[in-house]
Amino acid sequence: MRGGPEPTRWGRNLRVVAASQFLNGLLSRMTQAVWQPFVLSLGAPMSTVGLLESVGGASGIVTALIQPLGGWLSDRLGRKPVIVVGSLAGFLAIGLYVLAAATEIWQWLLGGIILLGIGLIALPARDSLIAESVSARERGMAFSIMMTALIAPGIFAPTLGGFIADRWGFTPVFAARWILEGMQPLLLLWFLRETLLQTRAELSWPELRGMLARVFWPPRELRGLYWSMAIDSFAWALGSLLIFGMLAKSYGFSTFQLGVMASIFSASWAIAQLPVGRMIDRYGCKPFLVASEIMGLFLLIGWLFARSFLAFAALHAYFGFTAAAWIPAQQAIFANSVPDQQRGEALGRVAAFRGLIAFPAPYIGGLLFDRFGFSAPLLANLVIASVALVAIIVFVREPSAAEAT
Repeated sequence: MRGGPEPTRWGRNLRVVAASQFLNGLLSRMTQAVWQPFVLSLGAPMSTVGLLESVGGASGIVTALIQPLGGWLSDRLGRKPVIVVGSLAGFLAIGLYVLAAATEIWQWLLGGIILLGIGLIALPARDSLIAESVSARERGMAFSIMMTALIAPGIFAPTLGGFIADRWGFTPVFAARWILEGMQPLLLLWFLRETLLQTRAELSWPELRGMLARVFWPPRELRGLYWSMAIDSFAWALGSLLIFGMLAKSYGFSTFQLGVMASIFSASWAIAQLPVGRMIDRYGCKPFLVASEIMGLFLLIGWLFARSFLAFAALHAYFGFTAAAWIPAQQAIFANSVPDQQRGEALGRVAAFRGLIAFPAPYIGGLLFDRFGFSAPLLANLVIASVALVAIIVFVREPSAAEAT
């Protein structure tokens, strides 16, 4: 690892990132359960919900295209500026959500979801900063701590957001998030310290062009990992990503019920995350990727047969354990597979590759729902997730301790 800040500064940065993650978790989880019912309440069909997710959601095209740029810039300008810019974009995005809620015009959401996707420019920089703050053998635990900070507010925030939406409508939920969102850039500007150190490369158009071209050509040694993660992202964006909207439309679940389900999911995730992080550091990442994918297949089968709120709530508790195994293992295996100097770009490139494969999936899932009903997107999710499981078992290689940087 290149030279860097003294350990006390690294400790401070991790505390700042954890605080930022907690605030981000509070904001995102508050609207997690109400987002899709909100879009449907404005008169949009499920295919439009899927379209919005395909544009700027976690698997959206804007998200996919912006992350390699964010990683490339963070390797050259530093992690902090990119993280702050992402936070500002999120603040502007929620402002458009508030406008859509106040005017009852869903088209405002398109601009908001694009800005929200742009805000994810910060993810490669943030994950790089975390990885640079600990040794390779501690990264599973470090990512687990940060993930715990992100999901802990989800124990109460979705239920609160769902209750407010049921009682007073959607506008107060998004207005509260917008006000709190303004705190995020201030926290990062005042307290975060730079960790990209010593020499920084110059910005150049030919280098940027080369980086964008490399998005479509995964490194030979990482092709199995790239394709496995891309297939997984496509699978879960088909069905799981739309589950709250589908439950609201098919079974009439209220936003409060959906909020309770999201809170149960976050609680089980939070309980499992730190013990799982320790086991990832001890036993490696690949076993947990495989275990999570297998658990996910049983989850999808459960969703296909469940009918009551209690059944879906219990399945969401189980869902939290699958997420606890997947997220830090995925983050750590990528961080361990690339050198420090290229980590931001590498994390951005894999996010872009995965997103470019997966971005049509939410729209396709929405069309399947509108045409064939609740089971169709979940069956498609189940089939392709099975393919992802085989790809992980056969093609993903865990880097050795000597290779991890």
